[in-house]
Amino acid sequence: MKKVFLFFLILFLTCGCSSIENDSYENILSMTMNSPADIANTYRAGYKFYLPKGIKLINHEGSNEILSVKDDLYYMYVDRVSYYNRIQKKYEEKKDVFYSKKLEKENRFGYIEIKKTENEKYFVEIMYNYAKIEVIVENEDIESAIAYSMSILSSITYQDEVLTSLMGENMLEANEVEHNIFESADTESGYLQIVEEYGTYEEEDNNVDPDFIR
Repeated sequence: MKKVFLFFLILFLTCGCSSIENDSYENILSMTMNSPADIANTYRAGYKFYLPKGIKLINHEGSNEILSVKDDLYYMYVDRVSYYNRIQKKYEEKKDVFYSKKLEKENRFGYIEIKKTENEKYFVEIMYNYAKIEVIVENEDIESAIAYSMSILSSITYQDEVLTSLMGENMLEANEVEHNIFESADTESGYLQIVEEYGTYEEEDNNVDPDFIR
């Protein structure tokens, strides 16, 4: 299963952007919705996830990550408290945005929204598996942004015993109530503010993916 998933990641993310650009959003979402639980190369307090080769980690603070693909900055937030409390909220698909879709597979849920910005770019916002990624990209980069984002979000594995310990020590509740992953953003201004606050680019590649380079 792990080799099959990695094959599709290689196909989507490294073996030709033209094939991704010609694919439908629905097909990319379907292909990346779930990943095997044993795939991880990035470890945090209470969870781990898979960061594909080609993505650089720019900044990490608490449950906030700033990632970079080429010139695009991705903001990622993992809501450990909502996962621990198993909070669930329904998403209503919208007709007044560029793209809107509810995401559901087995016990995981979320949504994707894509909005056109004032400068003719696209604000991609994906919430899945109790985490959210936001990025602003050109039209031709939407498909790859979906593939990268969903590959990361679907790979998140939570460690219940660690989270129970952190919750018992009140180490999460006080610090993780500022972002509501269940509500889509009205504008991209919140994303821009977060990137400005967290995003200081440093040319590092600390997440080498051995499965891609073998």
